[in-house]
Amino acid sequence: MKTTKMFIVILLGLLIVVGCSVNDDKNESPEINNVTIFPEAPIGGEIVRISAEITDEDGTLEIVRLRYHVDSAPDTLVDMTKEEGSTIYFTDIGPFADSVTVNFTIEAIDNDNDVTIYEDSFTTTASPAVLELYINEYMASNDYGPTDENGQHDDWIEIYNAGDESVDIGGMFVTDDLSNLTKSMIPEGASDLTTIEPGGFLILWADKEGEQGPLHLDDVKLSGDGEQIGLTDRDGTSILDSLTYGEQTTDVSCGRLPDGADTWDYFGAGHESMYTPAAANGTGEEPFFKFYINEFMAKNVSTIADTAGEEDEYDDWIEIYNAGNICGDIGGYYLTDDLEDLTNSQLPDSLPNITTIPPIGFLLLWADKEPEQGALHLADMKLSTDGEQIGLTAPDGITIIDSITYEQQYPDTSFGRLPDGADSWQFFSNPTPGTSNQPE
Repeated sequence: MKTTKMFIVILLGLLIVVGCSVNDDKNESPEINNVTIFPEAPIGGEIVRISAEITDEDGTLEIVRLRYHVDSAPDTLVDMTKEEGSTIYFTDIGPFADSVTVNFTIEAIDNDNDVTIYEDSFTTTASPAVLELYINEYMASNDYGPTDENGQHDDWIEIYNAGDESVDIGGMFVTDDLSNLTKSMIPEGASDLTTIEPGGFLILWADKEGEQGPLHLDDVKLSGDGEQIGLTDRDGTSILDSLTYGEQTTDVSCGRLPDGADTWDYFGAGHESMYTPAAANGTGEEPFFKFYINEFMAKNVSTIADTAGEEDEYDDWIEIYNAGNICGDIGGYYLTDDLEDLTNSQLPDSLPNITTIPPIGFLLLWADKEPEQGALHLADMKLSTDGEQIGLTAPDGITIIDSITYEQQYPDTSFGRLPDGADSWQFFSNPTPGTSNQPE
């Protein structure tokens, strides 16, 4: 009986001792959870943030650090920073080269010297090619300049790819308001139209007529009084190029010279070269206008009526053609039917809205000796069907711009150049006053 009691006492004592020993050894190690790598797929050249939620239930974290190395390079050790009021620790590392593997460990050590280690790695991807896209040239007021595929004189913007790779600008944005970068998206899915080759150019029509095709901006139309133009990447926030411009001149473009440079120049009438949509700036023709006596009718019976008088009259007429690449004002020039008298009839020089001829355009003058009917009615000219002369003289009254001596003419049959402005003349049974001469 005594033996049994003694055994029980000894056993209880052992249990108490063992129990105390087990409790003393049960220290919790730090826990590392929710490790994140940002960005998730780092590219070469980016800073990478490593963060984790780190806790210790029964102690105090003394050390939290990150150890990392690139491929087989030596380790680098950095402390991790605790976010205020949080259990999140973080550190930023990098940048790293393209296509390298970064191995890292997070080490958490508490005041009991318990250690928890988390291991992971990531691999950087190749840096994307830097886009070298420029707003290279634009025209904000287009009356007689380039036309779109529908023959419309719309505002236009030229994009230049200065890079070494083709770039599809589908999905990018164009705006005329830098506070609204995503105003007009260039449609995706038309890469055959929206891809710019290296060193190439692409014209976008700022006409608010997106239904006309992927190169027509649906909500951008440039102001001739001045505003902004911006080209934004697909993320809707990264501005690839932008500019703020002032008041513009009609049919004159503004562009970088040379292409992609920081210096800008104007192209068109009054400047050294013409605008060059979809081509290198500064390589355009020299601006010029050139007038020709292009077609006339000395016996107008029923071809085209002069409606300026109280009643329609079928007067003789002379068509002037501008073969140039800019508008030309014929105001102040002289017309004559006698090359011995070059200043026979002068056109008014104060009505350019009436006497200006657009490039590759035509102007009809009435040889009726009725100047009171308007600026296009010649004061002292009426053509003879028996043959005579027609001359066009510069405002100096001396320089003959163009002239012709003709022979007998026929009713409702015109005599003109074919093609327009050429040296060859012929009769037309289907006259084309005010438009291009056509072969019969």
